[in-house]
Amino acid sequence: MDDSIFVLILLAGFVGGFVDSAVGGGGLIRLPALLAAGLPSHVALATNKFGSTWAAGMSSAQYWRSGIVPKKEAFIGWGLMLIMSVFGALAVTKVSAEWVIILVFIVLLVMFLYVLFSRDFGLEEDIQEDRILPVTIGMSTGLGFYDGFLGPGTGNFLLAGYVKAAGFDMKRAAATSKVVNFGGNLGALILFASVDLIDYTVGVPFAIVNIIGGLLGSTYALRYGTKLLRPLFLIISFLLISKIGYDILVL
Repeated sequence: MDDSIFVLILLAGFVGGFVDSAVGGGGLIRLPALLAAGLPSHVALATNKFGSTWAAGMSSAQYWRSGIVPKKEAFIGWGLMLIMSVFGALAVTKVSAEWVIILVFIVLLVMFLYVLFSRDFGLEEDIQEDRILPVTIGMSTGLGFYDGFLGPGTGNFLLAGYVKAAGFDMKRAAATSKVVNFGGNLGALILFASVDLIDYTVGVPFAIVNIIGGLLGSTYALRYGTKLLRPLFLIISFLLISKIGYDILVL
C-alpha cells in the first residue's frame, strides 16, 4: 500500500474516532477511506469495526468513570446491543439491505430537521428516571440488530433517543450512547473475527489512531458539553444523510 494512502487511512481513523466518541457517525469518515485504499468491501467493513471497537472501548471507559452514565441501564443496554448485533450481522448475509438504507435515510432526515429547528434540543436536562430503562431496552434491542445488520447512524439514533425520550442533555446522552453502542461494536467484531475478515496489518495502526481520536472526543464532550455538541451532531448528521442519499441515487 502506498505511504500517502496509508497516512490518509490513519488520518481518517483519528478524525473518525474523535467524531464517533463525541456524537457518533465516525464510520462515515473511516469506512470510505478504507474502501478508497483498495480493501475489499467486506474486509473494509471488518477492519473498520476492529479499529472502532477498540476506540469505543477506551472512550466508554472514560465516560463510565465520569459519573454521568446511568450504570445499571447502560450495562443492560451494552449486553443487549452485543447479542442483537451478532444476530444482525448474521441476518445481513441472508437478506438484502437495500430497503433498510432507504428507511434509515428517511428517519435520519426527520431527526436532523427536528434537531435543527429545536434550538433547545439537549441543552437542558429533564431526566425521566422511570423511562431510562425501558428506553434503553427498546433502543438496544432494535438498534443492536440494526448495528450488526447495516450500522450507519446507530450512535446518532441512540443519542437523539436519550435526549428526546429520557430527558438527557447532549453530554449525558453522548456518554451513555457510547457505552451502550460499544456492545454493538463488540458483537459485530466477534463475528467478523470468527470468519477471518480483518486485515490486521491495517487494522492495528488504524485501531491505535482511533483510540487516540476517541479519547480526545470523549474529553471534548465531557469538557464542553451541550454547547458545542449540538452543532457537531448536526454537521455529522447532515454529512451522513448526504452520503446515504448519494448511495441510494447511484444504486
